[in-house]
Amino acid sequence: MRGRRIIIIGGNIAGVVAALNAREIDRKAEIHILSKETHPYCRPLLTHIIAGQTIRLKEIAIFLPQLYESKIWFHPNIEVLSLDTKDNVVIAKNMKTKKNLSFKYDGLVFATGGSADIPIINGVEKKGVFSFRTFKDAVNISKLAKPGKHAVVVGGGFIALEVAEALKRRGVKVTLLVRSRILRQLVEPNFSSQLKELIERKGVSVITGCYPVEIGGQKMVEYVKLNDDRKMPCSIVIFATGVKPNVDVPKKAGIELGNTGAIKVDTHMQTSMPGIYAAGDCAEKLDALTRKWFYFPVGSIAAKEAIIAGKNVAGKEIETKGIIRTQMDALFGINIISIGHTSESARNIGVMAKTVELTSIQRRLRSLNTHALAMAIIDDKDRVIGMQIMASRFTSWYSFELLKAIEMGLTLNRFLDKWPPITNLSKAGLWRVRMLLN
Repeated sequence: MRGRRIIIIGGNIAGVVAALNAREIDRKAEIHILSKETHPYCRPLLTHIIAGQTIRLKEIAIFLPQLYESKIWFHPNIEVLSLDTKDNVVIAKNMKTKKNLSFKYDGLVFATGGSADIPIINGVEKKGVFSFRTFKDAVNISKLAKPGKHAVVVGGGFIALEVAEALKRRGVKVTLLVRSRILRQLVEPNFSSQLKELIERKGVSVITGCYPVEIGGQKMVEYVKLNDDRKMPCSIVIFATGVKPNVDVPKKAGIELGNTGAIKVDTHMQTSMPGIYAAGDCAEKLDALTRKWFYFPVGSIAAKEAIIAGKNVAGKEIETKGIIRTQMDALFGINIISIGHTSESARNIGVMAKTVELTSIQRRLRSLNTHALAMAIIDDKDRVIGMQIMASRFTSWYSFELLKAIEMGLTLNRFLDKWPPITNLSKAGLWRVRMLLN
C-alpha cells in the first residue's frame, strides 16, 4: 500500500521548506515538487550575478542535498495549468518537451510565489527592459551591464537598491527612479532622506517623486520619459516595483482569495478547500500584533509560513501565531534593520501609531562610523510595534533584541529601561524621549 502523495506547486523557498517539513512529519509520504525553474535557488543572491560575482545557477542553489537525502522528487521545467479538485489531480505541462502531465494528490500546497508587478506603459516590451525576479532576469541584465552604460532602476525597495548597488560595482552609470521615497514601506521619512543622501554620495543618482510614463527607442531602449516630460537617455531599464501574487491556478479552481488579492488562508495555512494549503508570496499573512491579514512578499515570512503548511499537509495539526516582519540588508556601507510595523504600514491596517526618534540621525550617519541610529514605532497604548535601526555593526544582536521587545509587547518606557544600549542615549537623552511621551 502506497503512502500519501503530497504535491507542492512551486520550487521556491516556500515550496522547498514545505516539502522538507512534510517529510519530517510523514516518513512514508511520496512528496513531489513541481517547479518552473531547474533548481531551487536563493533569490536574494541574484544580485551577485549582476555584480559579476557568479553566473552559475548551481552556485546559488539551495537545499539540493536535503531534497535528495529526504527522497523528495523535484520536477524541473513544469508549468501547472489547472487543478481538478473533484478527482484530486494537478494538470501540468513540461515546458521543454511540451508533454502534458498529471499528478494525483492526497494533499497539496500552493507555493506559487509572486511575479514582478510592472506598470503598463508604452515601450516595456523593448530590448533592454527587465524585471528582476528570476535567475534568467539576472543573467540577461548581467550581459548588458557594461562599464559606461546607463541604467535606470525603477523602484525604492530593498531589491531596487540592491540592483542599483550591483550595477554600480560593474561600472554602470545608475539612476534610481523612486515614485515616493526610498524604502517607504520599511523606514520612516527621516531615514529615507538620509539614505538618499548616502546613496548619492556613493555615486548613484536618485530622483524621487517621479515615475516613467514611456520607454522610447527603436527596438532597443534609448530613453525613459518621466511624468514631468523629462527624457532620460539610457540603454537599460530595470523594474523593481513590487510583487503580485501568482493566483491564476487556485483562482480557476475555485479557491477563495483574500482582500489583498492573495490566497486566503486560515491559521493552519489551509485554503478554502480542505487538504489544500498555501504559503509564501502567493498567500496572505497574519499580523501577530494586530491579528489582521495582510500581504507582504518577503522570503523570511514565506519560510515561516511554509513550515506550518508543510507540517499540516502531512497530518500534524499546528497553527501560526502570526508574523512579525523582520527585514535586514547591508547597502552602500550601512546595515538597515526594519522590524514590525512602520508608521505607514500601521496606518494601512487601521492602527494609530507615532514615531519616536531615539538618536541623532544626521550627525552619525554622515560619518558612516555608526553604532546605532534608532526609531521606535508605538501604537496608541505606547506599545512598541516597530523599530528601525541603521548601524555599521552588531546588527544581528540588535535585530534579535528588538524582535524580542516587540514580541513581549513592551511599552516604550519599558523598552528604554530594559535595553538602553540599543538606543545609545545618555540619561539626558532618555529624559527628553520620555518627555515626548508624556
